[in-house]
Amino acid sequence: WLKFQAASALLHHPTDCSRALLPAMQQSLVRRGIRRALPCRDRWHALQEYAVGEANTEEFRLLRARDTAVTGVVAAQHGAQKTIDWKAWEGRISNKETLQCLKDFHAQQTALLDAVFKEDHLKAVKEQKAGWELYDTAQASCTKSVAKSQQILKNGARALWISFQNPPVSQLSQSEWLDADQYWQAFVEKHHFYHNHIASAVEDPESKEYDAKQKADLQKRWATFDGRGTTRQNNKLLYQRPSFEYYDVYRGPLIEHMIYYLTKTGGDARMFPEVMPTAWFAEIYNLRFKVYNVLQRRKRLEHESSLSRESHHDFHPHDLEHDGEAFFSKLIAKESALIELTVGRLMGNYIFFSDGYIPVQTGQAFYKAIQTDGGKGTFYSLGSDVHCLFYKPAGDALAMPDPKECFHALADHVSMTGRRFEVGYAAAFEAFTEVLESRKEGLGGSWFTAPGESSKDAFMRRVKRSDAAYEIYQAYAAE
Repeated sequence: WLKFQAASALLHHPTDCSRALLPAMQQSLVRRGIRRALPCRDRWHALQEYAVGEANTEEFRLLRARDTAVTGVVAAQHGAQKTIDWKAWEGRISNKETLQCLKDFHAQQTALLDAVFKEDHLKAVKEQKAGWELYDTAQASCTKSVAKSQQILKNGARALWISFQNPPVSQLSQSEWLDADQYWQAFVEKHHFYHNHIASAVEDPESKEYDAKQKADLQKRWATFDGRGTTRQNNKLLYQRPSFEYYDVYRGPLIEHMIYYLTKTGGDARMFPEVMPTAWFAEIYNLRFKVYNVLQRRKRLEHESSLSRESHHDFHPHDLEHDGEAFFSKLIAKESALIELTVGRLMGNYIFFSDGYIPVQTGQAFYKAIQTDGGKGTFYSLGSDVHCLFYKPAGDALAMPDPKECFHALADHVSMTGRRFEVGYAAAFEAFTEVLESRKEGLGGSWFTAPGESSKDAFMRRVKRSDAAYEIYQAYAAE
C-alpha cells in the first residue's frame, strides 16, 4: 500500500528524478498485476525479486526462457485425443490372451467414463428432494455450537482479565475487593487457608503433582515419627488418625494429656478416654501458656543481662528436637524419685495419713499449731525414735486443706528459711495444685477423699496392687 501511494504521488506530481523512474515503476506494477491474475504461475516466478547480482539475474532469466519454451511445446501438442491402434499391437504381442484382456479392460473403462461424463450432475442434485432435513439440523446445531464457543471465549477472556488484574494471594485483603468476589473467596478458603503450601506462585494445590508431594511428605513424617517401615495409610493426615495411633506417634502429648487426666480426675490410667472433652484441651493450653509466659520472661531477663549469643528456657534442653524426649524422661524420673523420698521421710516419722492431727517438727510449726485453738488441744509423742510431735486441736475435726493452700504454705516456708523455688518450677507446681483443686466441681467439694473417707483409705484405693511398694504402704497403713 505504501508503494502504491508513492507510485500514485509520482504519477500525479512528477519531478526530474521521478520522470526517469516512471517507466520502470509502471512496468513493475503491470507485471505484478498480471502475476496476480494468472493462475498459480507466480508461485515460483515471483522468486526473481530475490535474485541478487548479475549472475543470479541472468540464470533466472534463462530459466524463465526454458519455461516459456516448454509451455509453448505443450500448448502446440494439445489436440484431439489419439485412439489406440490395436492392430499394430496384435503384430507386436505374441500372447493373444493377454492382449485380449487388456483390450476388453480398456473398452470397459472407456465406456464407464463416457457414461459418467454424459450424466447431468447438476440436474440430479436439483431433483434430490429428500434428506435436506438432516442438513438443516446439522447447520442449526453448528450455529448453536459456534454461539456457545463465542460465549466460552468471552468468559475465558473475562476470567483472564480478572485474574491478571487481581493481586497475588499473599496480598489478599478481607476488607476490600474480596468481599464482592466470590471466585477469589472460594480460592482463599480452599487453598490459602486449608492448604499449607508456601510456593503458591509455582504450585497448583489441585494438581496431581501437589497431591503426590503431600503424600510423599506424609510418608516421610510417618517414617520419622513412627519408624516402623510401614506404608499403609488408614487415614489421610496425621491429625485425622485415631487417638491410639496419634499417641503412639506423638509421645509428648500422651505424657502431657495423661498427667492432666490423672491430676484432674484422680482415676486410673486404664480408664484414659479415647478423646478428652474440649474444655480439658482448652485448660491444658491455658496452663501451658501460663507456664511458658513465666519461662519466657525469665529467659528474656537472663538473655538481656548476659548478652549471650543464645539462651534457652529453664527446664528445657538446648536441642529440643533431638534431646527433648530423653531430657523430659529424666526430668519425670527425677521428680518421681523426689516424691518417693518425700513420702519415705513422712512415713519414717508417721506423718503420712495423720488425719485429725497437726505434725510438729519445728518451732514455727509448734507456734502455728497452738494458734489453731488457742492452745486448748493436746500434744502426743510416739517415742524418742519418732522425730515429730502430733497436736490434736480441741473441738471439731480438722478439715482437709486445699492444694493451693498447701502450696502457698510450702512456698512461704521455703522463702522464710532463706531458700526459694525456681521460677518455672513454682509456676508448674502452682498449675498442678490448681488442677487438683478443680476436682471439687465434680466431687461435691472434695478433691482427695470421698465423703466420710479417710486419707489412708483414699490413698490405698488408688494404689495398684501390682505396684512394687503396695505391700509397704499396706503394712504402714495397718501400723
